[in-house]
Formats: sequence, C-alpha cells, structure tokens
Amino acid sequence: MLAGYTQNGLYEKALALFMEMVEVSGLFPTPTSMASVLSACVHCEAFADKQIMHGYVVKLGFGMDRYVKNALMDMYSRMGKTDISRYIFDSMESRDIVSWNTMITGYVVCGSHEDALALLHDMQQLEGKNDNYEDEERVPYRPNSISLMTILPGCASLAALAKGREIHAYAIRNALESDVAVGSALVDMYAKCGCLNLSRRVFDGMPSKNVITWNVIIMSYGMHGRGKVALELFKNMVAEGAQGGEVKPNEVTFIAIFAACSHSGLVNDGRNLFHKMKDDHGIGPTADHYACVVDLLGQADYLEEAYQLVNEMPPDFDKVGAGSSFLGACRIHQNVELGEIAANNLLQLEPDVASHYVLLSNIYSSAGLWERAMEVRKNMKEMRVQKEPGCSWIEFGDVVHKFMAGDVSHPQSEQLHGFLESLSERLKKEGYVPDTSCVLHNVGEEEKENLLCGHSERLAIAFGILNTPPGTTIRIAKNLRVCNDCHAATKFISKIMEREIIVRDVRRFHHFIDGTCSCGDYWKTQLRGHVLDVSFAIS
Repeated sequence: MLAGYTQNGLYEKALALFMEMVEVSGLFPTPTSMASVLSACVHCEAFADKQIMHGYVVKLGFGMDRYVKNALMDMYSRMGKTDISRYIFDSMESRDIVSWNTMITGYVVCGSHEDALALLHDMQQLEGKNDNYEDEERVPYRPNSISLMTILPGCASLAALAKGREIHAYAIRNALESDVAVGSALVDMYAKCGCLNLSRRVFDGMPSKNVITWNVIIMSYGMHGRGKVALELFKNMVAEGAQGGEVKPNEVTFIAIFAACSHSGLVNDGRNLFHKMKDDHGIGPTADHYACVVDLLGQADYLEEAYQLVNEMPPDFDKVGAGSSFLGACRIHQNVELGEIAANNLLQLEPDVASHYVLLSNIYSSAGLWERAMEVRKNMKEMRVQKEPGCSWIEFGDVVHKFMAGDVSHPQSEQLHGFLESLSERLKKEGYVPDTSCVLHNVGEEEKENLLCGHSERLAIAFGILNTPPGTTIRIAKNLRVCNDCHAATKFISKIMEREIIVRDVRRFHHFIDGTCSCGDYWKTQLRGHVLDVSFAIS
C-alpha cells in the first residue's frame, strides 16, 4: 500500500499511512517499503521535517540497507544537502548502479556539476568491477541510460564538450544512443556547448523523437539566435502531429518558441502565436508564457504594451517572472518611472532576490541618479542580500577551469592578468573604447578599466588563448549575462587573435568571429530579469 501510494503520486497519504502504521498500530515496515516512504517524503512539500525520517531508519535498524541508503541520498540531495548524501554514499559497504546514479543526480540537481563529472569518472574507473558484494550479487559498474541522461546536463552547464563527446562515444559503443532520453540529452548538450550543427545531426539521426526532443532543438536554435529556423521546426512539429503523429506541442514548446522569437526580434510572430495558442493548440497561456511575451515586447521597446500585458494577467497567476522581464526591459531602455513601479512590486513579493535590487540600481545609475542608486545598494546591504558573483568555465584537457570575477586564485593568475593588460592596449589601437558605464561605483577611469579586465569571461578567454594552439576555437560558459564592454572587447579579441570565441551566458549564445558577433548586437535589448556582470560594490 505504501509503495502504491508513492508510485501514484499520493505522497501525503503514503506518509500518513506510515505514521499510523508505526505510531498507532505498532507495525514495522520492510526496508523496501521504508524506501518508498523516503521517496514520498522527498516529493511531499507539506512534510517539512524530512530529516525525522532518517531517525526512523536508524530506529528500525535499516541503516545498513542499500535500498534505504539510496533513498536517503536522494532525500538529502533534494534538500540541497549533498554533503550528507556524499557521506552516506562513501559509507556504503556495497553500492549498485542506482547508488551511483542517485549521487550523480544529486550533484546535478544542486548545480555541483564539477562534482558530478568527477564522480562519473570514478564510476568509469570501476567499470567491470564492483564493491564488496558476495559473488552471487556481483553487478558490474557500467553507466546506463539513466547515468548518461543525468550527467549530460552537467557537461552542458560547464560547456565540457570533450567530456560530452566522450559520453556520446560511450553511448554509441553500448547501443544507448537510440534511447530517446539519451538522444534528447545529447541534442541539448551539443547545443549548449556551442555545436549547433552536431546538435542538429543527433536530432536528425534519432530513430524516434518525443515532445522533449522537439522542445530541446527548438530552444537550441533560439538560444543561438536562429529564431526563424526555430519557427520552421515548430511548424514541422505541428505538421507531424496533424498527420497522425503522437508528438504535439505542449506548454514548454511555447516557452521555447517565445524565447526564440525574443532572441531574434520576431515580435509579430511571437505575439501572434501567443494570441492563437489557445484556439489553435488548446493550450492556455501560463504565467511563464506571459513572462516570455513580456520579455519579447519589452526588449523591443514596446514597454507600454508589455506593462499592459503584466496588468492583464489573471489574478491567481504568479507575476514574478513577468515582472522581472519588465524590470529588465526598463533597465535596457532606461525608463526610470516604470522601472521603479516594477521593482517596488517585485521587492514586495521577493525582498531577498538580489537581481531586483541590482537592476533598479542600474536604472538609477544609467540615468545619473547616483543618490538613489546608493540608497538601493544600502537597502540591499541592510537586507543582507548578496549579488551572485560572475563566474565562467572553460574546458582544457580533462579539466574544467573555473574563473570568478577579479579572480587571483588560479595558478596562472599573474600571467592571465598581465596578458589582458597588454592585450587591452592592442585593442585600443584597433579602435576599442572601454565602456566604463558598466562599472557602477564612483572610482577613477583607470580603476574602472582594470575592473572590467577582471571580469570572469575575460580571464577564461585569456586562459584559452594562452593554453591552446593558434586558431583553436575557445568555448566559454558563464553564469551571468555578458556586459556591454566585454561583448565589445571580445569582438575585437576575436579579430586580433584570429580566434572563434563562443560564449554562452545565462541568456543566449554569442559566436564571435573576425570582429563580429552572431547576435548582431541585438542582445543589448534582451535582459528578462537577469543582471549584467557589472562591477557592483556595496558601500
């Protein structure tokens, strides 16, 4: 009964039955049913004190059971406590493939992608071996389809293309490539590593595709600024469904296509799809759809229409996403009046979200309202809200190198900063003018330029140039949006150093080749609630 409730999503009933069974009836579950209870505990938001279940595990004597430990690892990982999950994993006398997959999944869910890749490496080292099983229980460690579809998003997040290709080769060798979930993850991985052609090749070669596969490829083209191709794919998807195919657009499909229209400035296409999605496809707009269309309108400077759309949202919809999109548009177009309205509404809903403060401060700073900007920063400091620091990753060999804004911890730090200083002079001779407006505190121009040179993506680019042969493509992943100055500087760097530089920020891809960017500088009107990687000081 416990397992039945859990498998059918009746998590509260499963937990209530467990409590009645143990506390009232005095009955004791088996390890298998205890694992089901732990799974229910993970998914039941109403059950806050999840760690109490660990106490029951110990009390009932299930602390050494492998299935129960796997469930405990999953529970703690989904609580964000991967340190406890890893302690349980390391303490296991015997592990199975589920143990490894659960721990890898935990790292990926919590954003610890480097740890996930490291654990997969450990798993591969043990391929064909196993832990201290009895002979009759021996099961070799061999990554399966679940392992691959779990780890590939980690490769995508870090732009770890070499590792992703290695996993793809493993999938081919072990006949896992035809698995639709693995194929979809490969499409996503290649696209997010900047290889849209390889992503499309995998997509076209898949023997079967589901709605997730189609959504991934549409979103991939959108992120790369290929909105018209994304629209064609959407039409193909609809046509296949109309001809009797099983795949039809869902809510996520429209999020993907609206985002694609936003990245490419296809305002009319996106607007028309939004107004027709209910009648043509039977899908009513959700809060996420409103947020996407507000972004589409706002970044194209249709601020009044975007503002009206926010106000027209059904009263029971969460307006945070749409409000963040609108605030970002106000920052881009320097509309102080509407920006203040948007920020005040957002801060009432989410007073501890740093991006709301930063965007409002940016609006004031861009308008020269320095006292108001300082007041926002002061409020942010008093609320103990911290801006997420800029961070970039670059893969070199088998290692993913991580750089923070102003980083001096890397072994090559002195060399990198020296190279960027000399490169800056070369850029200026070619016509580059530092955009010091990206530095939002009152310091001298020279110090502002030094702060700009310390942005994380520039350090990663410098590392790539210094450590790879001439002509090698440099691939960077970044956790924030690229600032105006770094975008301009990278165009010059690509020309001077004769390198293709691919940067994936939190919003989209930028392919820099011979002094130009694939976005055509249209990106400067796209924000949707994400902060720029600016030098921002709380004083």
